[in-house]
Amino acid sequence: MNKQRKEQDPSIPSSLLLMHLNILSINNHKTPYMLTSKSLRNTDKEIIQLSFQVCLNDVLLSQKTCVKYLGVLIDSNLNWSSHVQLVRTKLSRASHLLFKIREFAPIAVLKMLYYSFVYCHLQYCIMSWGTANNSVLQPLNILHNKILGIMTFSNYSCHVTPLYKSISYKGLRSGKKSNRV
Repeated sequence: MNKQRKEQDPSIPSSLLLMHLNILSINNHKTPYMLTSKSLRNTDKEIIQLSFQVCLNDVLLSQKTCVKYLGVLIDSNLNWSSHVQLVRTKLSRASHLLFKIREFAPIAVLKMLYYSFVYCHLQYCIMSWGTANNSVLQPLNILHNKILGIMTFSNYSCHVTPLYKSISYKGLRSGKKSNRV
């Protein structure tokens, strides 16, 4: 145990002292750590995870493969699939809501509901998770297109570019292509 303390990051004790002086504390039982890597194979990652432990104030911290930070799920592979799945769940609920109410509400109300229940989830922290691979984002793109079709009473097989223009939305990757999610 003493050998591990000698190998710790020198900034940890000074950070703990600074927190103590400012009457701040860390709940060691709620504070996890996560090892991240895009290049390691699963077997190599498992070996490293088994040999790596973090102690803070003589309490062993728990290791997680996915951590929620400021509402964004960050996974250990940094591929954002966990967060995209969370957004898909939220958008799925919104699509059901829009489908149920679309017969009774004008397009202005549907747009307002879209921006309240869909757009906000698509845009929150997009600079981080929006860089995910197309294979991770494709199911979200399909669901978003379905929501736009529901709002505009469009045919299932219609092209989505006019739908994006009708709500003035450029897509998740507006810097690269206008209608890709």
